[in-house]
Amino acid sequence: MIAVIIGVPFSGKTTLLKKLKEKNIKVFHADSYITEIYQPRQIGYMTIKEELGEEYITPTGINRKAIKTEVEKNPKFLIRLNEVIHPIIKARLEGKDDYVAELPIITSSPIKFNYDKVILVKADPEILKQRISNKMNVENEVFIDYIISKWDNNIESDIVIDTTNDITEDQVNDLIKKLGL
Repeated sequence: MIAVIIGVPFSGKTTLLKKLKEKNIKVFHADSYITEIYQPRQIGYMTIKEELGEEYITPTGINRKAIKTEVEKNPKFLIRLNEVIHPIIKARLEGKDDYVAELPIITSSPIKFNYDKVILVKADPEILKQRISNKMNVENEVFIDYIISKWDNNIESDIVIDTTNDITEDQVNDLIKKLGL
């Protein structure tokens, strides 16, 4: 069984994944994997260099600031980034089973990921705006609204976890039970 956690950035997906890991559930954290593959000479680094250009790399890894700046100026750049990176993530997960993956990208991905259950993590939109603004140090309201609007909180999901007031132990235990883990 493969379950994926999706949701708007800063909705609490990583926190939920950490709580599941603490309960000895096998997990996959896409952001951590991306950090690995963005290192020099790794597949993500080489792919970005070849597909998007040398302005997005440095001798020590991917230039996340340049990518963030480009996405803020041109949100369609994020689509192109997804087109080159998501196949790498999918390949990493092929053949694995019995895990929960934080894959917020499945709704915006140009490729199809394989999974059995969808866990939607969501929070009140005003709380999300505060979290995005605080954690990304972004004050561009248009960009923040774009981040939130590209996610459909009404997406078909098997389980919904509301993190407006944080994630409780009961929510985690209930999720594990519903997933049969």
